[in-house]
Amino acid sequence: MSVRMVCVGAVLAAAGCGSAPAQSSPHDSSDGGASAPRSASNGPPAPSSPPASAPDAGDVPDALASNVSEPDGDGAAGDGAEGGGAGTACVTGKVTPDEVVMLGDSYFDPVWANTALDLFADAQNAGALAANVTYRHYYIGAASMAWGNPGTQFYIPYQYDPMAKTDTAVTNPKDIKVVITDGGGNDVLIGDTTCEQTAPPGNASCTMTVQNAIAKAQSMLQEMASDGVESIVYVFYPHLDPAGGGILAMPAPSVNETLDYAYPLAENICCGSAFTSTATNYSCSGKPIPSSNTKCVFVDTRPAFEGHVADYIKSDHVHPTPAGAQVIADLVWNAMKANCIAQ
Repeated sequence: MSVRMVCVGAVLAAAGCGSAPAQSSPHDSSDGGASAPRSASNGPPAPSSPPASAPDAGDVPDALASNVSEPDGDGAAGDGAEGGGAGTACVTGKVTPDEVVMLGDSYFDPVWANTALDLFADAQNAGALAANVTYRHYYIGAASMAWGNPGTQFYIPYQYDPMAKTDTAVTNPKDIKVVITDGGGNDVLIGDTTCEQTAPPGNASCTMTVQNAIAKAQSMLQEMASDGVESIVYVFYPHLDPAGGGILAMPAPSVNETLDYAYPLAENICCGSAFTSTATNYSCSGKPIPSSNTKCVFVDTRPAFEGHVADYIKSDHVHPTPAGAQVIADLVWNAMKANCIAQ
């Protein structure tokens, strides 16, 4: 089995949709936050969000591309069929839509945000996806990484195994080459709300919550690598308004300190200890298991949202607006382009 994984992750958000019986989100008042599981071949047309106004930081894609490092020096994931290193041509058409899997929480779930829909549109516009075709998706709002019931779709590792790996709607469900995921935000926003008031390491309870989420994320990434994963893009979340309100406590003075505590931990399980981030950007690439052929690309969304929280975060104070969702989708797609993932 070959798995090329784009892992997009976080320790401060919420989201999802998948391939098991739809379940309800504790925050949704319409259809329970459940989206029908959908394979790539039968996905609906992927509407895109209204164009985002250009952020001051630029469409951070360029900034991301310039900050993606190659600590392992190999430049390419897996057997090098798709390239991605400097001077290596990107071979397109090597990955089918059913070989790309999306996991996560409400930052991808269309009930809450347009991020996944915009990513589909980016791929369609680039010719990497045909019109009206999407990636396989299992994300759902309110999903967590290590908090809650591990036997449901609301547990992100469960979205991967068994949901994606045993999806009977797909001919070869274990043939996964790309996984795009976020996750861990609800461990804080739902599981341990004390993190919004006092950040780690001073808050022992929150410290344990974050460490548990990171440990579970690492275990999931390593399982994917053991399955034959070729590449990972792990995307973490933007800063929120510490004034709080909406889904957040009001105020939530430590919400961003908690996120910043989690950032280097998440970066490390994706890129490895060899990578040294800058003070303002943790975007990087590396390997979750040094001896494996799995590449992990980590995307820091904070710089793109700096100074734009009012424009990019909804009135619920957690989820991205259409403009913010487009910015995140562009960051993910540009990271995929820069590393020749599912092109």
